[in-house]
Amino acid sequence: LPLAVIQKCVAYARKYARPTMSREATAVLKECYLELRNQNANCVGGIAITVRQLESMVRLAEARARLDLRQVVTEADALDVVAIMKESLYSTVIDEYGSIKVKGKKKGKHAEARRFLTTLAKLAKSQGRKVFSVAEMYALADDIQLQVDDMQNFVEELNYAG
Repeated sequence: LPLAVIQKCVAYARKYARPTMSREATAVLKECYLELRNQNANCVGGIAITVRQLESMVRLAEARARLDLRQVVTEADALDVVAIMKESLYSTVIDEYGSIKVKGKKKGKHAEARRFLTTLAKLAKSQGRKVFSVAEMYALADDIQLQVDDMQNFVEELNYAG
């Protein structure tokens, strides 16, 4: 399309398209927001989910409807926004094992143990395994950049604790 046509379409959308949220779209965004808040409420190193994220999802859904020159934000618009938001948040804080990325200052022993065990449990579930060798656990600790002083002692303490 010629640039002039695109500029006219954008100007028209800005001037005349004022989409409002449908009930279905509102329900989808509300459910996503509450789910994200619940998932991240007690996460060590996670991103705090605030009303700002909900407001940004609403703006994105409205922009998605405006792109199609519609006056109503549909459930499909909201689902598109939810997919974008989850991917954005998860790629920011979740590693390839499904655990929360921890960067910066050194975490406490209990937080690191919880992070290691969560990652190990997810890996066990994804691979359908219950037993890991010490070498595999050391490699996993390296992969998630586990911050412990003595890995051998750490594994022994976890084993002793059950």
